[in-house]
Amino acid sequence: MKKTLILLICLCTSLSAFSQEEKERKHALAIGAGSGLNVGYSYKLNDYFSLTAKYGALKYKQEDFDYEIDGEDLLVDGEFDFTHGDLMLNIAPFGSGFRFVVGAGYFMTSAIDVDMTFSESVFIGDVEFTSDDVGHILINAEWDQILPYFGLGFGRAVPKTGFGFGLELGTYYDADGPTMTLDATGLIEDTKNQQELLQESFKENKFIPYVNLRFAFSF
Repeated sequence: MKKTLILLICLCTSLSAFSQEEKERKHALAIGAGSGLNVGYSYKLNDYFSLTAKYGALKYKQEDFDYEIDGEDLLVDGEFDFTHGDLMLNIAPFGSGFRFVVGAGYFMTSAIDVDMTFSESVFIGDVEFTSDDVGHILINAEWDQILPYFGLGFGRAVPKTGFGFGLELGTYYDADGPTMTLDATGLIEDTKNQQELLQESFKENKFIPYVNLRFAFSF
């Protein structure tokens, strides 16, 4: 009888442990917003490590933005176009919601385009030149396709109880800074000769900041 009772206790303990193991959530799907919109999938390796793969996009266009330089009014058209796929390792050193995030992003597009022109006619001496006569200045900035990433996360990549929120702050890093191109038309066409100076001015812009507020569901 005692042996039977002991076997039953052992069996119940094993079933309980098996049941708890079955309930452990190792997968999560997430959507996020901040530096664009993104969707992602995370897999829990153990209490300290998890992997995240996600796709993000930031597309924004602003037309006819008024900007003043040296008393002259300019019309500025700007466009951001960033699309990237990321593979990240989440490291939770205390097995908690706080985590370090390291990995890399593959940028399909990573461009900022700016088009500037005078909003009104310009007088040089007694001669009036329209904005079309003066011309446009066109600036483009692009970063490398594959960039390393480091960030800090708050909230588990794979929530323990189904739903969870998280915040991530980080940056991509381009050791050479963006590649700048400069073009110009009209009377200011010679401005494009300043491309090398423009490149030198922006070479220290090595970081692309990233912020993401995410909502995840684990299963």
